[in-house]
Amino acid sequence: MNRIKVDSERQTASVDPRIYGNFVEHLGRCVYGGIYDPGSPRSDADGMRLDVLEATQRLAPTQVRYPGGNFVSGYHWLDGVGPRDARPRRMELAWHTVETNQFGTNKFVQWCRRVPTEPVFCVNLGTGTIEEARDWLEYCNGTGDTHFAQLRRSHGFGEPHGIRVWDLGNEIDGDWQIGAKTAEEYGRAAVECAKLMKWTDPSIELVACGDSFARDDWNRTVLRHLNGWANYLSVHMYIGRQNRDVQAYLVESRAQIERRISRVAAQITAEELRQPIAIAFDEWGMWLGKDHGGEYTLADGLVAALYLNAFIRHASMVRMANYAQLVNVIPALSTTRDDLFLQATYFPLELFRHHNGPVALDVWCDAETFTSGDHTAPALDVTATLDPGKAQVTLNLVNLDTSEARDVSVECQHGAFKGRAMLSILACDSPDATNGFDAKDRVAVDTFALAPRPDRLTFEAPPHSLCVLRAPLDA
Repeated sequence: MNRIKVDSERQTASVDPRIYGNFVEHLGRCVYGGIYDPGSPRSDADGMRLDVLEATQRLAPTQVRYPGGNFVSGYHWLDGVGPRDARPRRMELAWHTVETNQFGTNKFVQWCRRVPTEPVFCVNLGTGTIEEARDWLEYCNGTGDTHFAQLRRSHGFGEPHGIRVWDLGNEIDGDWQIGAKTAEEYGRAAVECAKLMKWTDPSIELVACGDSFARDDWNRTVLRHLNGWANYLSVHMYIGRQNRDVQAYLVESRAQIERRISRVAAQITAEELRQPIAIAFDEWGMWLGKDHGGEYTLADGLVAALYLNAFIRHASMVRMANYAQLVNVIPALSTTRDDLFLQATYFPLELFRHHNGPVALDVWCDAETFTSGDHTAPALDVTATLDPGKAQVTLNLVNLDTSEARDVSVECQHGAFKGRAMLSILACDSPDATNGFDAKDRVAVDTFALAPRPDRLTFEAPPHSLCVLRAPLDA
């Protein structure tokens, strides 16, 4: 029996709901053929895919980052507003396509309002200018009688969009990025952009580009330049299965996520900051390959749960996160012209979003440790949260053991369990199981009711599974 102790009074940090965000980029069929698909029998008169919209509403992301990604470093936002028949077709050099610009700023904001979710915009600091970024902000948020505020009104949007979070570029450190820069070059450009944007709208929050590989020199330089201007430092992290067996994949992924967060947090705390800077994990996910498509396995879904557990475990530092991406590209859901299915990665996003409270709890677990190469991880990866309003504790448990089920005993260290607890399990006979258009429910969530004793409750965690337990407390 694996023992877990939960104490509702041992509160470690508030959990920012913005860790349950998502990401939409002009890449592949994420926008065109994903959220926007004119002519599809599943789209409305505005071209919005209603089945994608409904699946997104069920997922309930707190925010969605747009329009890139690598795409943004060659994107000029003015191309995507105003009369559609006047919009230019551009060579798109990040992903080697043609951008029609039929979908842009206002269309995306409209889609966000229908979800509803908050838009997060990423500005072009590759080929774009700091003035262009500032003008986009005025277009979106301007309230006065100024040029770009009036331009937005002339496009049919009288009220400001009120975009509150803006990324200062995307992965500018990488040689794959259009307009890549050194740390010094980026830091100088980003701080001047930040000044213009904050002087235009002091209420906004800004995300600085962290290093794609967590190198100390890049992050140190950027933090020095953006000190007092940026609110977040971005982290982008993708984990691929490669040729590893499932056990190694889970163990190594858990260790890599923990190592990355701890390293970046240490880099931030080492600086003398004029205002707090948190981590924005604004691209994270599992890598499917260069074509960015395919089917995620149950094991991939468990890695998604390991990310989410890490964000809760480090809630004091990780204050924002965006799963990459929503639809068709390294996706949570996939479509054809007239069909849709939910990927195995969809379900952890849904379970964590809907069932976790706003307070992270210290949790103790006596599980053994697994080793793979130079990586170690506990057999049971566990976090817990508290919802004071509901008087409910939620336990999130990933069983990394691919061969054995685990009997789990959860002990209540303060107060008592009462009433009926609910247990949701994401599991399947094989960790390599996938959903697809021919088998949409092969990987799915089953939910059960449990009757706990006041001091403890027990359940069985199947091998390679995610278990999310909601247990009411005696107030």
